[in-house]
Amino acid sequence: MTNIIEHIKNEGGILSGQLAEYIAKIQNIEESTARKRIERLKSPIHKLRGFFADNQSFIYHSNNYNSQEYFGKLEEAFETSAKRCFAVIVAINYHHGIILKSDLPNYTFSPTSKIKGHVLYPTLIEKLKQANVLQDYDDQHYCLNGYIAKNAEPNFRHNKSIQFVKDLVLNQFANWSKNIGLCSFKTGETNKEVGGFQFAFASPSYINGLVQYKESVPKPGFVVADVLIGNSTTTEEVEFFLQKINAIRASNPSLKLFPVLILDGVEINAMNKLKKTGVLIATIRELFGESYNELLKNLINTITNAGVILKKDPESYINLMAQLTKLVHGKTNNLRGDLFELAVGYYYGKQCTSLDIGKKVRIENDIKTREIDVLANYESEVRVVECKGYNYPVDKDYVEKYLSDKIPAVRKWLEKAYPNKRQVFEIWSTGGFEIEATEILLKAKTITKKYSIDYLDKTDILERANQLQTSKFADILRDYYFKEII
Repeated sequence: MTNIIEHIKNEGGILSGQLAEYIAKIQNIEESTARKRIERLKSPIHKLRGFFADNQSFIYHSNNYNSQEYFGKLEEAFETSAKRCFAVIVAINYHHGIILKSDLPNYTFSPTSKIKGHVLYPTLIEKLKQANVLQDYDDQHYCLNGYIAKNAEPNFRHNKSIQFVKDLVLNQFANWSKNIGLCSFKTGETNKEVGGFQFAFASPSYINGLVQYKESVPKPGFVVADVLIGNSTTTEEVEFFLQKINAIRASNPSLKLFPVLILDGVEINAMNKLKKTGVLIATIRELFGESYNELLKNLINTITNAGVILKKDPESYINLMAQLTKLVHGKTNNLRGDLFELAVGYYYGKQCTSLDIGKKVRIENDIKTREIDVLANYESEVRVVECKGYNYPVDKDYVEKYLSDKIPAVRKWLEKAYPNKRQVFEIWSTGGFEIEATEILLKAKTITKKYSIDYLDKTDILERANQLQTSKFADILRDYYFKEII
């Protein structure tokens, strides 16, 4: 038995089925006998259960637990015998080490509603967190254990750019599918459940071949779509979609689907596999044209490297916004609001010595991260700006949390990062502020002495914009952010 323990330790971790084969071979016994001996193994040998096919467990030595070797072997075990777990790892690595919690179910084939024979998605996520495979990056995102993640650190800015582009593409896809009659008007939804599984986009469809009739009453089929953008796409990355479609067809054969996978590029083997399953492969270039494809590339680059670009080449932002307005149609108000931090960054990039956009900061002994929308550094002061580019006002609850939680936390970080510099905190809100929020901010602005607080509504923002020596910026604000509320 000592040799078996040493073998497990040397392996770093091993599936019980593989270990049973090894024991049966070296001891010349039946595998059933070998499995019984594995069950009798005690500390320092431990077992991770509840993930693997055929009731297998992951066997490891206590000396290996939580090491790089341990997680490497665990990932291999997932790929071999727990493909639902492996799909989660693939999805997060594809998204550069970080993914929105609301989006992750799209990239798995674990159901969000109960289906016989399937582990529910919330159950799977909780088990992966308990196994220290999956972690909370912040309130909105998941990341992987550092030993499993391909990126040394999650690339938050790049992830944010991909997320924006995905939302833009889904918005455009909804318009396209509506305009050609594939989907019904105003029925498309993002992160929508169909057949027990979540998709990035789904909409009922009454086109011939999908619609069915029961007692003369039409029952629609569904257009379902997911998006893979911003990384190489191989058979490994598309497997979740194929498994999800197959699972729905097996559990609910009467449900008619029109499956679409939206991509910016895909390897030939993956393409062939998708075609065999009857999936429509919708590449960005073929679906929306070369100009749109180039726009998305520019958006990804600009959002990812916003601080550097807005400081060194701010006019490229103006050109990008003009191109976005020209090529993107439909309801994009919320998406435009997500780019408002770039507008504020454009303004400060003209003045400050260095600029950061969307910087994530963490205070010592605090697991929670805070995002700084715009961080403008001057010789004698540093400005921290919250950017609200939406057509609704900032409310009281937001302001109270901002003053009581975010400002104190960010100030602690600033005192180390920018010692002896005056600190200025601002909120720019294109939708203005509710009356109670304004009263709270005015009081805080009046009584605060150690640092400065300011808040800007539409009028104040345009006044600042008019101070610049170019009218282009003010025009963009009026056309792009204030059009709906003027």
